[in-house]
Amino acid sequence: MLGQTVASAPDDAIGPMTTRPRRSAAPLGHRAEIDGLRAVAILPILLLHCGVEQLRGGYVGVDIFFIISGYLITAIVEREIAEGTFTLSAFYRRRIVRILPALLAMVTVVLAVGSLELFPVPLRDLGLSAAATALFGSNFYFYATTDYFAQASELKPLVHTWSLAVEEQFYLLYPPLLLMLRGLSRQRLAVVMQVLAAASIAVGGYLALSDPTAGYYLLPARTWELLLGALVAIGAPPRVDSSRLRSLLCWIALGVILASTAVTKPTWPFPVPFALPPAVGAALLLAYAPGTPAAALLSWRPLRWIGFISYSLYLWHRPIIAWYLLGRSWEMNGADTAVLLAMSFAAATLSYWLIERPALRRWRRGTGTQPHIAAAGALVALALGSMAIAATAGHVRHLPPDVARVVDYIGFDKTPAGIAQYRTDTCFVLPYGKPFVDACLAPARGRPNVLLVGDSHAAQLSEALRDALAPAHVMQATAAGCRPLLVTKGLESCHRLVLRALTRTDIGRVSGVVLAGRWFDVDVDGLTETIRYLRAKGVPRVVVMGPMVEYQGDMPDLLGRAMLAGDLGRLAQTRTPDRAALSRTMEAAVRGAGGEFVSYFALECPAGRCALVTPDGAPIHVDQAHLTPQAARPVAALIARALALPRR
Repeated sequence: MLGQTVASAPDDAIGPMTTRPRRSAAPLGHRAEIDGLRAVAILPILLLHCGVEQLRGGYVGVDIFFIISGYLITAIVEREIAEGTFTLSAFYRRRIVRILPALLAMVTVVLAVGSLELFPVPLRDLGLSAAATALFGSNFYFYATTDYFAQASELKPLVHTWSLAVEEQFYLLYPPLLLMLRGLSRQRLAVVMQVLAAASIAVGGYLALSDPTAGYYLLPARTWELLLGALVAIGAPPRVDSSRLRSLLCWIALGVILASTAVTKPTWPFPVPFALPPAVGAALLLAYAPGTPAAALLSWRPLRWIGFISYSLYLWHRPIIAWYLLGRSWEMNGADTAVLLAMSFAAATLSYWLIERPALRRWRRGTGTQPHIAAAGALVALALGSMAIAATAGHVRHLPPDVARVVDYIGFDKTPAGIAQYRTDTCFVLPYGKPFVDACLAPARGRPNVLLVGDSHAAQLSEALRDALAPAHVMQATAAGCRPLLVTKGLESCHRLVLRALTRTDIGRVSGVVLAGRWFDVDVDGLTETIRYLRAKGVPRVVVMGPMVEYQGDMPDLLGRAMLAGDLGRLAQTRTPDRAALSRTMEAAVRGAGGEFVSYFALECPAGRCALVTPDGAPIHVDQAHLTPQAARPVAALIARALALPRR
């Protein structure tokens, strides 16, 4: 999330621009408040990732960085075009020297640590993401590999490089565009930028609803943010002479930015419209802050220092968090937050003094092409080396056979066996994925029909239920995040699918209904109402699958590390503690409503001691909670017994 700090680098600050006949230009002066604004951008990102959950919208810091980036780059390029000194070669030299040294160092360290610490599947993914980072295409990589079952972003050391890719893709196109338009007046250039920004906002709004992952990661939905900063740089905002009004606007802008970091939710449409408030706030500060009390606050030396090291802070904090959490719970407490913040600031300070500053002093200015050649060679070498690591990930680290058996289940959902288990390609609908196949709800003639409804915790049982209930026919209506309740919150498409399954006209003729989901306390009343509704419609058996045992991390990874350390007891510390109590509460409510309850805790954790592997050595779970096929079979047998159908 931070090519933005990088982009503020070329000459570190911009002042108001004077005018020339057909375009505004100005001498570049240092604006100390921009350093502080960088700190305002990086701190929410850093705190959120280090476990301060109150800043749930801290990721809006990336939008502030994009605004700063567009502002600074545009002002510098416009000034040089006005003076007749701009060259693409010099522009890209500055970008190379500012971005690459610290980035290459970080990725190299990450690959070295990953080769020592990661299991084969995560190491392969790391190698591929590093290669994509070297080609400034990591936003495409993370867009393509982000899905419902994807590994948590906390454990992806390079996930933050997506914003660098967005910026560099923008800056491959943007300076040539400014050169092409150099004959336009400032007003006409502003119109062109406004049209392009409006088009980008439209794309961002469309993607936020149709493909949110694309809207988040890809350039077309982010271009407007860089252009908003550019519009400030060319003087497009209206002039405000009143110092009081400028001060008021700046305080409001700061308030909006801070409020956005606290209230914006990951589930809200993004970047359009909910990146607009912090982005506009940053633009207002860039336009009107000079000489205001807000500028004095942002020029406070501690904030400026954080701004100076913000690029290195951004680069190093994600890998530090990823390595820190290996083998641990993803849930961070106050001590974890303090340790991670200290480590991040220490690494950033070293990176700033030992890499960033020396590189800028040595290579930033000049006319030769040596930096371009060196950068191309380094990036190609990094890409090839990363691909080699990805290709040989299974051989980089020797593992005992029992550990290798367990960790082979990391990323199981993407394998043919994982797809078959959930019927992901037909009857289990992922967000914004393939549409539901109507045949999944078609009853069979001449044999009993059982209806399976719910989210992924239901879909994981579909294959095993088909075997356990044969010759009965299993109809399946499952979608990610869709708990099987008549009244529930969530995606409208999800709720429609649940209602379609539970309110079908022939519901009374099915032999049984199985309801399963990732349950919460708030679901108990709605679940009892759903059971009573189905029983009143004539459904002879309604079976509810209780909550799953859950881990605060991917169980195959946690288990593999515990096996290598000879300390299986550590897994108990990573289990989510409240699920067993919820299971007991649900059991009483389900039986009271006339349903049958299958306790998963009674199966996996009899007498409070939880099993870790199946008889053939496979892990019980493939991630935090979902079952391996081997572990799903005894669950399906219990459900079959509760349905009391004929068994083969």
